[in-house]
Amino acid sequence: MKKYLAVALLLAAIAGCGSEPPVTVELGRNSVWGGPQIRITAREDSVTINKVQINRGNCPVNVQERLPYKLAFGELLKADAPSCQKVVEVSLSTSEGDYNFSFDS
Repeated sequence: MKKYLAVALLLAAIAGCGSEPPVTVELGRNSVWGGPQIRITAREDSVTINKVQINRGNCPVNVQERLPYKLAFGELLKADAPSCQKVVEVSLSTSEGDYNFSFDS
């Protein structure tokens, strides 16, 4: 019985590892001054954004709300990177874990 319990726990742990991020991240331009802007959209009922980092901390980020910031499903959080020439990677720390998003454009 212990053997089956151990296997069941292992399978449950593995199933959670491949889950989708609780947010989507889109790259765009700020409509006022034209610099890079990221848009973070919640894909779960509730997710808290704790930290936003662009290009591994090499680009200063201006998040439009004070962090940590709680998003409900479908809500949007914008962050600008006025001095960043090109956004290659966005790293987010959330209530559901840490996630990296890459951009090739």
